[in-house]
Amino acid sequence: MEVQLKITLLAEYYLPRLGGVEFMIDDLARTLADRRHEVRVLTTTPESSEEQGARVPSVPLLRAEDFEVVRISSLRVPMMGVPISPLLPRRLREDLIEWSPDVVHVHASIASAGALAGGWAAHSLGLPLVVTFHSTLGRHKWVYELSHALTRWGSWPQVVAGVSPMVADGVSRVLDRPTTVLANGVDIGWWSEGCPAASPARNFINLVTVQRLKHRKRGSALLEVVAAAKKNIPDGHTLRVTFVGDGPRRSALERQAYRLGVEAKFLGAMPREAVREVLRNSDVFILPSTREAFGLSALEARAVGLPVVAFRTGSLPEIVPDGVAGLLVDTDQEMADALTRLARDRGLLLRLREGSVRNPPPFDWPLVVEEHERIYREASGSRG
Repeated sequence: MEVQLKITLLAEYYLPRLGGVEFMIDDLARTLADRRHEVRVLTTTPESSEEQGARVPSVPLLRAEDFEVVRISSLRVPMMGVPISPLLPRRLREDLIEWSPDVVHVHASIASAGALAGGWAAHSLGLPLVVTFHSTLGRHKWVYELSHALTRWGSWPQVVAGVSPMVADGVSRVLDRPTTVLANGVDIGWWSEGCPAASPARNFINLVTVQRLKHRKRGSALLEVVAAAKKNIPDGHTLRVTFVGDGPRRSALERQAYRLGVEAKFLGAMPREAVREVLRNSDVFILPSTREAFGLSALEARAVGLPVVAFRTGSLPEIVPDGVAGLLVDTDQEMADALTRLARDRGLLLRLREGSVRNPPPFDWPLVVEEHERIYREASGSRG
């Protein structure tokens, strides 16, 4: 029988801050705890949503029962909630000394100062360190290259991973070292349980997207795509789009939808149970971001049984078998054309719907967590 581990999940951002990665870390902690590991989430996200920043969406916080959550206080960038305290590395180090985990798993995203501080703290104590990148480096690549050149932080972890091959390859080029893929996961059974999604109506298609309403998620481009597709569909047919999520772009997107004549609803931040219900009552999930690191929201939609229209990025080619459970595209024009096809060809929409239901998506937690455990033992073994 394998020895169970003491695992620290170090996450700069965590619940009640709203986001796919925040929920994913909570799921990972619960899944590891269910497998009888000792788990501790170490985060700089405050428990009170009022302390996070006015521009940061939050959800009601459920108490963790099977693992501990430790919140490290920090000075924060006003409105945005980004930690900037110079005392943060020392405070993280003190917690790691006190708890003495077998492995520290740092979850890094764009401009993640908390992740860098946590990585230094673990490395300075000689603790086995795993770092997973949840974002494409994109235009921030130079930040990582410069910080690595100055500190050599890329040599600290025993294992460096990205959530998709695209992310892992980008990180590998910056650090000039091997990386692996450590994917996100979802509870496929939970998302798919209950009543199946309703059959699509004949004269309209209910599109849905789940995203933070920020510029890089391309909600504006989505509205333009829907407006373009509407010009080429038969009279009496229409496309409707529902945005689930919140963020600083909401007001601008509402005005744009009105200006373009796109029928759009903005539901704001919602608990996952409510998100699942919205997905069940939709016809197609659409993901407009062109540099998606993984595609977690699309994976959840696939688990519900929705066909997905998305760009060919991140892990989406694995999540969405093209032509079987959705349509993958490379440009905004191709996305508009895909929506036009679905509006004109009800048979295609029904086939993709059936294909999504009959071909459950990958990345179910029972398999994903086994890979995490393997990586943790590899990291701790390399120290020994």
